[in-house]
Amino acid sequence: MPELHFLNALDYTILAGYMVMIVAIGIYVARFNKKTTDYFKGGGHIPWQLSMVSLFISGFSAFMFVGASGITYKNGGGAILLFSLALPAYLLGYYVFAIRWRRTRLDTPLQFLTRRFSRETTYFYTLLAVVPNTLVLGIMVYTLCIFTSTALGISEQVFDLGLFTIKGFELSILITGSVIVIYTTLGGLWAVMVTDGIQFLIVLLVTLIITPLSYSYIGDGSIIDGLKRIASDTPDGYFDINLEGKPLLFWPVYFVYIIFGYNVNWHIAQRYYSVADERDTRKMALWCAGLSFVLPMLWILPIFTTPIIFPDIASLWPSLTSPEEASFVTLALAVLPHGMLGLLTAAIFAATMSSTDTLFNWLGAVLTKDVYVPLTTSLKGRAPSERTQLWFGKASVACLGLFSIFVALNIKRFGGAFDVYMKAESLYKITLFVPVFFGLLYTRTPWWSAIASVSAGVLGVFFVGIAAASGAEDGITVMNVLFADIQANWFGFELTRYELNAIVGILASGSVFLATAFFDKREGAFKKRIESFETDLKTPAYAEPDAKIGPEGLIAYKLLGYLSLLIGAVLLLVTFLTLERSGWLNTIAGLISATIGITIVKAVRQYQARHHPNPPAPIQP
Repeated sequence: MPELHFLNALDYTILAGYMVMIVAIGIYVARFNKKTTDYFKGGGHIPWQLSMVSLFISGFSAFMFVGASGITYKNGGGAILLFSLALPAYLLGYYVFAIRWRRTRLDTPLQFLTRRFSRETTYFYTLLAVVPNTLVLGIMVYTLCIFTSTALGISEQVFDLGLFTIKGFELSILITGSVIVIYTTLGGLWAVMVTDGIQFLIVLLVTLIITPLSYSYIGDGSIIDGLKRIASDTPDGYFDINLEGKPLLFWPVYFVYIIFGYNVNWHIAQRYYSVADERDTRKMALWCAGLSFVLPMLWILPIFTTPIIFPDIASLWPSLTSPEEASFVTLALAVLPHGMLGLLTAAIFAATMSSTDTLFNWLGAVLTKDVYVPLTTSLKGRAPSERTQLWFGKASVACLGLFSIFVALNIKRFGGAFDVYMKAESLYKITLFVPVFFGLLYTRTPWWSAIASVSAGVLGVFFVGIAAASGAEDGITVMNVLFADIQANWFGFELTRYELNAIVGILASGSVFLATAFFDKREGAFKKRIESFETDLKTPAYAEPDAKIGPEGLIAYKLLGYLSLLIGAVLLLVTFLTLERSGWLNTIAGLISATIGITIVKAVRQYQARHHPNPPAPIQP
């Protein structure tokens, strides 16, 4: 097996520079936020191209570099199918959901529940959704940090910080969590959009370099010979359409989950209603459909080489529970030069950051607009000022971030990160999606239909948990009810806890929701609210005919271009420090990044010349 080259001072310098750059973005774009609609939805004027990139990249986290690597290392054919299922989901958004979300004319995601159902429904969802999602945030940060700190050799190192000492693993959690909290708290959705654009660039650069390099490596310098080795030397059955340990029903259940998640997840809705024109939302969905098929294929293509290069990967990572999950980074440590390794580590951080910052922002929006404002209004008889709401929103994001860091530092008490994450997702998310999915399409149900629907689904999943816990060695405990596995047989099909949770949740929640249509009765405030909602759904949300990208959008684009140029310049400079080990690859990546940056800046200047001959006044902090 080839020699692995761990990060050196140059790589850590690049990673540190990336962290500083992300925080600086948050500080800079904070000047865009004059009120809460700016902070949580970019004033409704986020350029659709920027929103599209953010929508796409926020769907990925360290899972693409960790969990996806493990799946692809063992099951190449199953991985191809698994990571292409977002294509039909986004196409459904193109034809149905993108326009409907834009026409809802929301400021925050959970406002949909108030308009479509009732204020009580919003509080109910807040109770069920905010706390578990904050736990998921902690799990995501933990997953990122335990992997990188172990794979990069710092998990057991002890760092003396003067006042106290700390292990590398805990230090990575504190640093990563703090960076995410700072730039998301300061910059709001504008910061999320710009940083997601940068993170998309980094992931793209690493992918474009490592894919041909890995095939050239196993082909002794020839990419074509490398492709031939993939066809001849991979294990038998490697490209069969299956996943090891997953029953047949996993596929339809996962497909339904993807359809729901990519159309009615709150961060999806936030991206759609944050652009000015509903026609742009369809462009977003169509582009995301294409990207979600092409780019994941590029990300898993290099992993096809790892069973050949590292047939006994467990010997390299004996401390990892699933050593195959380290296959992507192991490949990178073997073939990438220093400098690019620092960029790869930044990409892994970036992918998870893009998911966590999105979740932070909409959770803050929910707590501010859907909880704080109505409660304050009912208690004081008047709504809090925009300035107060903005500060409360920032404080909410900061508190959520601190709590997620606490969860990440203590997650070992709850079990393994990915196991806990997947089971937690199946416990409540699909059930919560059902009334939103059908409620956006069908409005002839009463105000309490979502509460009844979700309650039925949660109750059904609870009984599945009781059944699973009853078969556990230590009996019925809270942890066993939540996470104990179970094997069942349904009409000859095998089921695990994941499939059972999802099937029971969907059937119970969906049947109750549809049954409530027989009790539909419109009167009072609900009648006025639902009819207004229906009117909005029928009314196109078009921008003004002469609408132009605003100054904030142009500045965001220009900032993205300049940062791309900066990344390119850094990679070109480090070429001279890494010539002994394929340093020329840094030149290629640097030129690609610089070209993208020049293209963006040039396009912005041309747009300004056509539509803004008189430059807008600078935005004052």
